[in-house]
Amino acid sequence: MTDSSRQRRFTMSTLGSEMTDMLCHFSMALIVVLLSAGVAVSEDKPPPIYVDVGACPFECCTYRMWTVNEATTLWSEPDGNAVVGILREGKVVQGLTGEVISKPLAVKADRDIPETPIRTGDTFYVLHYEGEGNWKVWLHGETTDVFYQFMHMPHPPKEDWWVKVKDAEGNVGWTLSDRHFLHQDACE
Repeated sequence: MTDSSRQRRFTMSTLGSEMTDMLCHFSMALIVVLLSAGVAVSEDKPPPIYVDVGACPFECCTYRMWTVNEATTLWSEPDGNAVVGILREGKVVQGLTGEVISKPLAVKADRDIPETPIRTGDTFYVLHYEGEGNWKVWLHGETTDVFYQFMHMPHPPKEDWWVKVKDAEGNVGWTLSDRHFLHQDACE
């Protein structure tokens, strides 16, 4: 091998290494930019399935001692597949917490909505009913309440209210509320 071919090989090797380093730095910078853009975009829209942890979705809703209104199955988690118990009608349970799981519904504001950041032309997302005519909505990564008269929904969003309860034997599990319990309303 001649000196000139060694030098050419060294130069090509060095150039290849520099090129690889440059591409690596460029790729990392591009990933950072894309991730940053993804975060900004994700704040404009809620996740396709929104989980409101701790929600109690109506006026005077409360977690306390409830009476089982009709038999219901207790699951290990919301929408779970492992049964942890069966609640019989008439039994008393402790309502511990809940989650409203919904599919957000896009709505375009046809007016400024008082006491909210929503302005004419904004697209916001209806999450679930909260009581007394108010709906929880999402706008730019924040939630707020909107009174039903200030928006026009083609239909309400799909929502399920899962509740976590504990029975007298200490079994803890989740079930859809679906009118399975009495005394969830502190105003009764």
